Amino acid sequence: MKKPPMKIVIEEWDGDGAIRIPDEALQELELDVGDAVYLIDEFVGNTRCLVLSKTPHIADRIDELTEAWDSVQPANGREK
Repeated sequence: MKKPPMKIVIEEWDGDGAIRIPDEALQELELDVGDAVYLIDEFVGNTRCLVLSKTPHIADRIDELTEAWDSVQPANGREK
C-alpha cells in the first residue's frame, strides 16, 4: 500500500533555511545519521516536487517499461 506524502516544514538554522527529516522517513528509506541522500527536482504527475532519494537519479517509467519489454523479447527480435 502506498504511503501518503510527509509534510516537512522549512525551519531557520543559523539564518539559512533547513529541513528536519523525520525519523519515520529515515526508517522508510533505511537511512541513519551520517548517510548521504540526494534531493532531486522531479515531476510527480504534472506537479514539480523535491524527492529524497538514496540514488542520484530516478529512472523514468518509460525506462522501466522498455527494460521489461527487452527482457521478454527473444534475441533475434522474433517471437516464437
